[in-house]
Amino acid sequence: MMRLKSIIRTIGTVLSLFCIAAVHAQTTSKVVFVGKADPKFDGTKIYLYNNITGDNDTATVTKGTWQIERPFTVATRHMLASEAESKKHGGYAPFGILVDAPTTIHIAGDLESFYTAKVSGSKAHDVLNQYFTRMQTTGADEAAVIAQVVAQNKSSFGAAFLLDRYGRAMKPEVALEAYESLSPDVKQSYYGKSAGNQIHGALLSKEGALVANFSLPNENGQKIDFASMKGSYVLLDFWASWCGPCIEEFKTLKEIYGKYKGKSAFEILSISTDKSESAWKNMLKTQQLPWIQLHDSPVENNIAVSRFAVTALPTTFLIDPDGKILAKNLRGEELKAYLVKLFGY
Repeated sequence: MMRLKSIIRTIGTVLSLFCIAAVHAQTTSKVVFVGKADPKFDGTKIYLYNNITGDNDTATVTKGTWQIERPFTVATRHMLASEAESKKHGGYAPFGILVDAPTTIHIAGDLESFYTAKVSGSKAHDVLNQYFTRMQTTGADEAAVIAQVVAQNKSSFGAAFLLDRYGRAMKPEVALEAYESLSPDVKQSYYGKSAGNQIHGALLSKEGALVANFSLPNENGQKIDFASMKGSYVLLDFWASWCGPCIEEFKTLKEIYGKYKGKSAFEILSISTDKSESAWKNMLKTQQLPWIQLHDSPVENNIAVSRFAVTALPTTFLIDPDGKILAKNLRGEELKAYLVKLFGY
């Protein structure tokens, strides 16, 4: 009988420990955002969103504090926005926080300028803070700062994000060296893959590089080969329907296309990066653009990023008849002047 009671007590102890472990696992598998703000912002809503993971959540400031909990699933960048900032400025500057493990992250700052908030508790975000702190030094060389921070944090998701977001300040060869030093799991993260694509794209699209053939569909679904334009000067134009400066630049492109088409070996090839094919086609109907229009794939290894390292729109490349890149990001009057010099009129 005594032996049976002992066994029962042992089983009870094991079950209790199991329950404690389960509760601990539930707690430690979360990312907890704890915010501190002036009590005058009580009642203000804080929004969390993540277009990559699909996370969305809302909190309300109460007695100067707010809190949001999300399950930790993958290393990522969660975005935060403040209702107070939107009301004051008519919009908000997205405030991103890097997260690469279950943790509690503390955020303190003015909710009317939320993007200036101070963040602590995330090791990945600490890496980003290292970059910002060193960039405040007078005369700081951004490329050198990035290289230093990455070299000191090779196993951090923050280093991958740093290369992905700011690596274009580096020469592609230097950025590649920094990227190759990252740990294998960091390279496999979302921003690790994105950084790798951009760096390889930058190497393939630097001035003087030869553009290898690629194929993309036009508005009728017909695949068009870039190689079919060999023998002409080609202005390669990356754009999107939501990009105001892109639409404005079409005025210049229409002007130069009318001037040089048929008189010189000159073509324009526009590639939309729109995720929505219908939005792209609707804009084509509105703009009535007379040159070739293609649509890029929205997946991570698309032509725009993996072959041309496009990180902003519009982005242009002027390519010679042999497929060599002559110049990048010529727009407006600068583009007109370059073509006058090139063609002599």
